Amino acid sequence: SSNVAAGSNRRLQQTQHQVDEVVDIMRVNVDKVLERDQKLSELDDRADALQAGASQFETSAAKLKRKYWWKNCKMWVILIAVVVMIIIIIV
Repeated sequence: SSNVAAGSNRRLQQTQHQVDEVVDIMRVNVDKVLERDQKLSELDDRADALQAGASQFETSAAKLKRKYWWKNCKMWVILIAVVVMIIIIIV
């Protein structure tokens, strides 16, 4: 009876030890999942900021392109006007 109780007690302790190990492992896993979630959230925020910056850059680039296109047109108009004036003066 005493041996049976001791064996049963030992098995209970082993089982409790295994449960404790599993609980510890699960705590580590939960911590890792929470850390991963935080990193994903930070990455998402950085991606949003990068997207906003890219959109702003695209808008600025389009405005700059338009500005220099008009400058180029003005230069061509001035150049053509000068050439026409020279032709009129020569003729």
